[in-house]
Amino acid sequence: MKHKVIIIGGGPAGLACVLQLKRYDIDALIIEKNHIGGLMRNANKVENYLGFPDGISGTDLLEKFIQQIKNNNIKIEFDEVIKLHHEKNEFVLKTLQKTYKCKIVVIATGTKPKKITGVNIEKEAADKVFYEVFDLKDTENKNIAIIGAGDAAFDYALTLSERNQVHIFNRGEKEKCLPLLYNKVSSEKNIHYHKRKILKSVSKKQCRLALIFDDQKKIDEHVSDYIIFAAGRKPEIDFFSDINKNEIDVLIKNKKLFMIGDVKNGIARQLAIATGDGIKAAMEVMLDSGFLILDS
Repeated sequence: MKHKVIIIGGGPAGLACVLQLKRYDIDALIIEKNHIGGLMRNANKVENYLGFPDGISGTDLLEKFIQQIKNNNIKIEFDEVIKLHHEKNEFVLKTLQKTYKCKIVVIATGTKPKKITGVNIEKEAADKVFYEVFDLKDTENKNIAIIGAGDAAFDYALTLSERNQVHIFNRGEKEKCLPLLYNKVSSEKNIHYHKRKILKSVSKKQCRLALIFDDQKKIDEHVSDYIIFAAGRKPEIDFFSDINKNEIDVLIKNKKLFMIGDVKNGIARQLAIATGDGIKAAMEVMLDSGFLILDS
């Protein structure tokens, strides 16, 4: 199947890009392996996106994004790209279900959680171990442990604390989150923040979890119903194995390959930046195609 442009990833960057390309009547296909919206589903509250003076929850904003996609009759293919390579001046994308060809590829796959290392997790406990908060959003009256001290850990805690008891465990002394998030967490009676707690093992204890910590003074046990690891994220680019770094750089320079949103933005993982990346990439596709002329 041939298209002019294929966008891999249906998060904010990919959605903004396909919407802008639609405005130019460019043939673009968007492929998403799981859920539309990327990390928006995890966000407790988006407070720095213009147009929402009181802030808006990630799920509510996502609903608006989805409605906009529907209003523009944009179809999203739900499939996983497992291999991408470039040959004879075109890209070949292999998914779990099909093979696609196109002239231009936009990578908007975002990030995936870093798997925890150095912790012994018992096999029987694996079904209660999570790396994203969305899977637990409907949980009520449980005790949930969150491992981490960054924005994600504190944001997850705020999301879950309305109907659960939440414990945040920081292996160090200093939290790494925004002061705004720290202040909010500090005022929530259902959130308990612990410092200098190094997780050593997770095991099944009847129907719950036994978390063994080294608090640098003694061994401590905490019993929880679920555990979420929020230990950082890394770019989601496993399908890149057949393209070497030099070729990638050339393709990007020649405007044949675009990297947009969280997949390339490091710590600058912000909704506004991602959507801006998507629109800019779409405009550069048009400029390169000769259909769009901007005043100098």
